[in-house]
Amino acid sequence: MPIARGSSMMSLGTWKARSTKYQRFLNLSNVFMLIVSTILLFTSGILISFYHLTKLDFWSWYYYACPMCMLALGLYTFAVSVYGFLISNQESRGLISLIAIFLSIAFFVQIFSVFTAFELRNKINVERIPTSYLNNMREYNNDETIKSNWDSMQRELRCCGGRHYEVGFNDWNQIMAGDVPDSCCHEEAEDCGKGKITYSQEDSYRTDLSIWKDGCLEILQLKLKDDVSPLLIIYSGVGVLLAIVELITVVLACSYIAQISRRRRRDEMFTRAATANDEEYLSSLTNKETNF
Repeated sequence: MPIARGSSMMSLGTWKARSTKYQRFLNLSNVFMLIVSTILLFTSGILISFYHLTKLDFWSWYYYACPMCMLALGLYTFAVSVYGFLISNQESRGLISLIAIFLSIAFFVQIFSVFTAFELRNKINVERIPTSYLNNMREYNNDETIKSNWDSMQRELRCCGGRHYEVGFNDWNQIMAGDVPDSCCHEEAEDCGKGKITYSQEDSYRTDLSIWKDGCLEILQLKLKDDVSPLLIIYSGVGVLLAIVELITVVLACSYIAQISRRRRRDEMFTRAATANDEEYLSSLTNKETNF
């Protein structure tokens, strides 16, 4: 019986040391994912609000998919890392199994997100502005979302229309018959865009129309090439690193679960052995007392 107890105590010490290592790595992984998820949320917010990527889905689906994947992954990874902190001191196989499942999902979504970043960078650097933007502009008076998108871009970028510098506002002529949206005006007011294109056509030398003249897509394309394209390279590298960390964390979480299972089986064996030894010892005492 003393041998069984000694073996149990030695095994318990070894198990605690290994468990501490697993828990330490899981905590470090949670810290890393918490930091990266915060960066993802901040970056996606910039891409959506400042560079208007989600408004360019008529250009390519990747303009919408890439920042939305960043946003979704940022929120998801942040939630998983907080959950990881909450259970960091727990030795429950069920709770740790959830970490492995959550991060397995995050790993595959992260790979997809990196793919969209590569594709979006290729679109920005290679493709020209498509003529399909005119089809999108034609829905300005029919679709409130499209109207809000163009108004937002024109206000914030100080532009008007789609393509070309100085004459981009003329894109609205075939849609609004001589008018431009009020969001094109230097000082926006109701009906301030009425007749602006008509005035410019009647007097070609008239330059003071009190509206923005450069096409929004021309301005955005320049910003995307200069700012967003390098940012996507950095994101791809960080995304791959995050995916590797998530995969390693899944493997170690599974190893931790296996270790807990082995420990519990070992404890059951020691308990049974100790119980059997106690029964044999008590039986021998009873026999001696009877013989005496």
